[in-house]
Amino acid sequence: MDSSYLWRCSVIMVEVCDSGKIWCKGSTQPIHAVRVDIKIFATGKEENQIIKCWVNGDVLCVDLHESGIRTARKFPLDLEPTLSGTLFNGFTHTKHADVSIVSSNQNGVEEKIVSGETYRVGQYDSMESGEFWDKVWDL
Repeated sequence: MDSSYLWRCSVIMVEVCDSGKIWCKGSTQPIHAVRVDIKIFATGKEENQIIKCWVNGDVLCVDLHESGIRTARKFPLDLEPTLSGTLFNGFTHTKHADVSIVSSNQNGVEEKIVSGETYRVGQYDSMESGEFWDKVWDL
């Protein structure tokens, strides 16, 4: 791994540095996760969802979208990991290892879901992530 890449991710700015799948202890299949700095976050992405992730201040922002449903999740970057697991595949800038993981359903993670009539009338299907994010947290 290019050491200057790690330096840029962890020293100059905090950003999503890598993504892939992880095996969580006790799970039956791998799940999607991202690495921000040195911490691994399980996003809660399901197979058919489109995902966009970015860091805004001290929060990992996750936009999950599938037909008729859109979910916004806020992960405070200071949350302590509650799961253990192993990197599985897809990570290109992270060495394979056993890891501690911040779960998408642990205390401190905020979530807003838009579906049904609100989704249809609000035209959430065609919104860019930034616009969706601003609108959903104002609901």
